[in-house]
Amino acid sequence: MVEKYGIDGVLIEAAAPAEADTFIRQLAEDGYPLIICLDWTIIDYVKEASTSYPDTYFVVLGKTIPGGGEQENLIEPYTALNEWAFMAEVAMVELTKDGNEMFDWQSSKPGVTVGYIAAGESVQQSRPRSAFQQLRQWYKDEEGIDVTLIEDYTASYTDSALNQQIAENMVKNNGVEAFWCVCGTGALATYSTAKQLGVYALGNDSFQDDVEPGAVATSVLHDTTYMVTNIIDAWQSGTLNGKDEYYWGVASGVVGLTDMSYIKSVEGCDQEAWERVTVAINEWKDKLISGEFLVYNYFLEQELNPGTGEFKDWQAAHPGVDYTQWVKAGRPE
Repeated sequence: MVEKYGIDGVLIEAAAPAEADTFIRQLAEDGYPLIICLDWTIIDYVKEASTSYPDTYFVVLGKTIPGGGEQENLIEPYTALNEWAFMAEVAMVELTKDGNEMFDWQSSKPGVTVGYIAAGESVQQSRPRSAFQQLRQWYKDEEGIDVTLIEDYTASYTDSALNQQIAENMVKNNGVEAFWCVCGTGALATYSTAKQLGVYALGNDSFQDDVEPGAVATSVLHDTTYMVTNIIDAWQSGTLNGKDEYYWGVASGVVGLTDMSYIKSVEGCDQEAWERVTVAINEWKDKLISGEFLVYNYFLEQELNPGTGEFKDWQAAHPGVDYTQWVKAGRPE
């Protein structure tokens, strides 16, 4: 914020969530006009404070359903993590398709088997899981490819040894050829495991393609910096309004994939294979941006019709129905 815009600011980190309420209210009392919360554990404190300080703008990240809010001074952008997860599996599938091997050292097994490592099971996992289910069905219907997804959980965002162990088990015992480890700093150690075993890993949240050149094919971006600059741009232009909708999907640049230009430059990369992979990924990106394809939104469907369930449950209730066309038709019974 200071480097890009030359405006003053302060960063506060609370030792415990309960402290955040005091800090937030003190910032508002001191006259800070814009308070941005990047931590989901203190969102409720921010929302409560926003009702007491109507002249201060408050921003919270973590909204699960798109749409505008009820307060002008409380901005709740929606980050399309369904699209985020969808593009991650697109990358893994395209990278592991038979014939798309980019390096001589790459493991080449028949079929497509990919892995997903998360910190823990929760209702939040229904969002990426539904996106995975939808994509696997598409590849089966449209390309005749049976994609196998292996899931596992670490119960930690920092346990490097456990993440490595799980990644190794996925590759050696389950035939995984690419995996996405969504476990904070604990994921970093898995990239060397991928290189040693001849498979791909996806970087997470920020550009990590250069951590293990060749093995980290692309990174799945969740660009917090871009989020903040979007908010500040709107604030400075006088258009920031919590009643407006802020939808941050692939089109916004907040979520998506790196362009794979780094791996293209790694020695030994088969340029024709790289072209096939990136063309396919970019075609998917264009489909999402244009609205030609809509990624199943678990939380939205639950809100509109409690009990809808994950994509597989929706699909069982709507056999032979295309989700995109169903949404565009107004979600008919």
